[in-house]
Amino acid sequence: MGAFDLVIISVIVALGLGRFLVMRDQRRAPPPEAGPRKPTPQRIAGRVLLGYAYAMALFILVRFFLSRM
Repeated sequence: MGAFDLVIISVIVALGLGRFLVMRDQRRAPPPEAGPRKPTPQRIAGRVLLGYAYAMALFILVRFFLSRM
């Protein structure tokens, strides 16, 4: 198992955990009629993890396509 395998595993884990945190926060949210609310630390952490996962997935795809040229 190389370093690149660890990157792929971290992307998969970050994507799963990020989606879980965001969905869990949305289920606990009050109805939209209650007005705007401050983002919770759980939602912020979920969005950060999702951002990392999407950025790294894009990096992996670009690296893959460049290696094929």
